[in-house]
Amino acid sequence: MDYLHERAEESRHNEILAYLMFMAGAIFFVGGLLETVIIIENPDWFLFFPYKITPHAYSLLGLSMVLSGFTLLVLGIVLGVHYALDRAVYMNQLKEAYADKVSKEWHRPSVSRELKNPSIKRLNIKETNELKECTTFLMEKQGLNEADARSYCEMLGNRWRELVESSEKT
Repeated sequence: MDYLHERAEESRHNEILAYLMFMAGAIFFVGGLLETVIIIENPDWFLFFPYKITPHAYSLLGLSMVLSGFTLLVLGIVLGVHYALDRAVYMNQLKEAYADKVSKEWHRPSVSRELKNPSIKRLNIKETNELKECTTFLMEKQGLNEADARSYCEMLGNRWRELVESSEKT
């Protein structure tokens, strides 16, 4: 679990760096566009990259800023998505490992499996409306499945109404 925590943290860190790369690319791209458009009156365009080949250094500076900014933009987006998906994989593995650890600590099987044990005594409730009422109450209010609710009702016997009263008070 420590390894998975460390990998998730590393992936989160790399994702933040990718978004910073994206931001730097946006600044370079906009700066290069503004520099080229302001300095050069009538630039030539290749798709949406303005350029004008002149002997002055500012034309090369504007083109290099636009190209490097666009490259950083694309790489920032791609790496950000990659590391976000990578972190999601590690987080899912961490959830599974944590669920396994918790289930081993609790090791609680379902009630219906516990009640198959003959050493547990059950109070007999007749197959009446009371058993049906108890079962429906536990299924609706407590969220148990039918087998578990029926087993609980058989264990509780006539005392299941105390359960109803205590849940209505809260």
